[in-house]
Amino acid sequence: MDLFEQISKEKQDFPKIHSVTNQVKEYKMNFYQLFAICLFVIFFFLGIVFGNLFSTCETSSYFYSDNCLVKEFNFSLMIVIWFVSLLISIALFSVGHIIAILSEINKKLSKFHV
Repeated sequence: MDLFEQISKEKQDFPKIHSVTNQVKEYKMNFYQLFAICLFVIFFFLGIVFGNLFSTCETSSYFYSDNCLVKEFNFSLMIVIWFVSLLISIALFSVGHIIAILSEINKKLSKFHV
C-alpha cells in the first residue's frame, strides 16, 4: 500500500466551529472550576502589575551603586506569578472536575437504590 493512499484513507476533516461550540455549551462547570478560571484571570493581570511595580535596574551610575539610571519591566517576576497561578488554577480546576465526576456517579447510583 502506498503511503499517500493510507494518509488519504485515514485523514479526517477538522471539527467545525459550530460542533465545537455545542460541545462546550453542554459542559457545566461547578463553583471550583469557575473559581479556578477567575483566579487565573486575576493573577494574570496581577503578574503584569507586579512586573511593573517591582521593576529591575538595567544600568546604574557605577558598579556598586544603589542608584538606578534606567528601570525595566520585571519579566521574570511576571512569568513566575503566571506559572504559580497556572499550577494553582489547574489544581483547583481538577478538584472541581473530580467533584463533578463523583456527583455524576452518585446520581447514577442513587437511581439503583430507589
